[in-house]
Amino acid sequence: MEEREEEQENEEEKRVINVVVAVDASEESMNACEWACRNLLAANTNIRQAYNFILLHVQAPVCVSSGPAYILSNEVVHILQNDQVRTTQKILKRARAICNRYNVEAHSYVVTGKPKEKICEAAHKLGAQFLVMGSHDHGPLI
Repeated sequence: MEEREEEQENEEEKRVINVVVAVDASEESMNACEWACRNLLAANTNIRQAYNFILLHVQAPVCVSSGPAYILSNEVVHILQNDQVRTTQKILKRARAICNRYNVEAHSYVVTGKPKEKICEAAHKLGAQFLVMGSHDHGPLI
């Protein structure tokens, strides 16, 4: 009896669908977020029952040039980092507002680096069955 219950729990865990939506400050990414909320989850009620909807944002590394001609104080670096945090919060707040309109519970995942690399790494790490992205017309993600 216990084995059967354990098997059912394992099956339920396997049914959880991970939907990762890459968001940035662009309209394209917000449109992709809305598309995923409206079409992907609404179209498939099975997904709606057991999903993780993850808003992924990739921050650019804080650019701190240093050398004999250009030295930033710790205070300036701290200001730049705080500005980046505020920007990320604004982006995620906007994406969450879209999710809330469609009654989609979303989690946030923030990484730092080059978007092309970090989106792929995060999708793999998060076990994404779906990766939704807007297009900036830069060509395919390779």
